[in-house]
Amino acid sequence: MQRQSLSLVLTVFLMVFLFPHLSFAHGVVGKRLFVEPMATEDANVFSEYDLVVPSYLRGEEGKELSLGTSLSLQLTERLGLEVAGEWTALNPNEGESEKGFQNPELALKYVAYTSPVHEWIATAALSVELPVGEENVGAENFYSIGTGFFYGKGFGDLPDSLKYLQPLMVQGDATIHQNLTSETEAIANTLSYDFAIYYSLPYLQQFVKDVGIPAPFNRLFPMVELNFNRVLNGPDVGQTEAFARPGFVWVGKASQVGLAAVLPINGTTRKTADLGVMGIVSLYLDDLFPKQFRRPIFASEEMKK
Repeated sequence: MQRQSLSLVLTVFLMVFLFPHLSFAHGVVGKRLFVEPMATEDANVFSEYDLVVPSYLRGEEGKELSLGTSLSLQLTERLGLEVAGEWTALNPNEGESEKGFQNPELALKYVAYTSPVHEWIATAALSVELPVGEENVGAENFYSIGTGFFYGKGFGDLPDSLKYLQPLMVQGDATIHQNLTSETEAIANTLSYDFAIYYSLPYLQQFVKDVGIPAPFNRLFPMVELNFNRVLNGPDVGQTEAFARPGFVWVGKASQVGLAAVLPINGTTRKTADLGVMGIVSLYLDDLFPKQFRRPIFASEEMKK
């Protein structure tokens, strides 16, 4: 399964580089294209298929390989549904290897605010994890509810004196996860909060100054994500896992490919994690299949015209 997934990633990677397009329509607020982050939640609502989100992490106790995937559908102009799943392989230094699926997650997202002029988007979200995964790879045997706030902000509204900062954008989220269980040791709630900072070379070339960056590099988004997960109550209250993910995303009209290192950035995380790598291959369904996905599934009569 690992070799098949790697072959699939390489095939799509070559496909999007051999057949690039010049325009962007997916995930745009004003002049700003918001890309799909690797670990941070996306505030946009659209139809998209994360074909594979591979992650490899090495730690003191062994190695972990994860292959994630998700399908996002735009139900109405502001409402979206996302279904996500993940397969995990654990290879400890001692003992037998374990393989299996994590609990799938369903999420509803509602875009509460957008400002094309200021390149702002703010979204509320409600998610639930279903306890149908395999406990041998860490899946819990109870439901978990998440309530979140996702956002994106581009800096194209900065003054011209700071024009080379205008391609910057930040995407972020904050979600409280509540475990629905009577098991005392599992009652603890957690807060996940993430920040993804990008520098958009397409924005630089199109709206600030064409500095002559050649293809395919003119489609790059150098980035770094900062990802945190904090325990809010229980015996481990205050304990926080923290990772940095520096890397890049390359975006075409109907797809994106990204790659980043995974680095623990605090003492708690370094006790269990050493070094890793993460990627993403996403297909924009609303651009690939405009007749089927360009409009929301439950589009208003005005949008159907």
